[in-house]
Amino acid sequence: MFRGRRRSRVGALEEAPPENPKAAAEPERVLLRGIFEIRRESCDVALGERALRWRRIQPELPAGGTRHDLLSKEESLELEDIFSVKLKRRCWAKHPGRDTLLGITLFICLKEQRNKLKDSTLDLINFSEDHCDIWFRQFKKILDGFTSRPKALKILLNPQSHRKESVHVYYEKVEPLLKLAGIETDVTITEYEGHALSLLDECELRGFDGIY
Repeated sequence: MFRGRRRSRVGALEEAPPENPKAAAEPERVLLRGIFEIRRESCDVALGERALRWRRIQPELPAGGTRHDLLSKEESLELEDIFSVKLKRRCWAKHPGRDTLLGITLFICLKEQRNKLKDSTLDLINFSEDHCDIWFRQFKKILDGFTSRPKALKILLNPQSHRKESVHVYYEKVEPLLKLAGIETDVTITEYEGHALSLLDECELRGFDGIY
């Protein structure tokens, strides 16, 4: 967790320079680089082809300090763990239809235990519309490039499973995440034993990427 005083100043976007053909040995090309506030700390953030990396920006060296004082731990997030991205805005109750851009929110899904996933968010705070728009579009382009991710799912819910709470759990916890990820769903609640197998025989499934 990052700790420290909140910094109000955010830096302008700095796009990465074109890739040098001679630097082919570099493990990952940087697509964008800029300043965001992450958990109340100003950070130097780099978006690569496979991961998002950031370091806390340290204060200037005091008189007599050494370069070692400027080093800070690098944090990273694999892009494959991001399932959605949204522009973060603050809405004003007194002024309907008006809002203030705060930055970008990344929605993350991490494997916590075997067969268990944990979702969380990471906010990249920057008040510049142009800065956030460029980063938002790049994130969307990367996520859309994950062709193995489903676009449409057929959902079969057994109301008797999970202590008869499966329907509630799905609509309360699962469906909101699928909507965030932009996955279309067609839900059917089974009514009797063997109903799911009958539906599989009757339904047109060519439009779905998976059945759950």
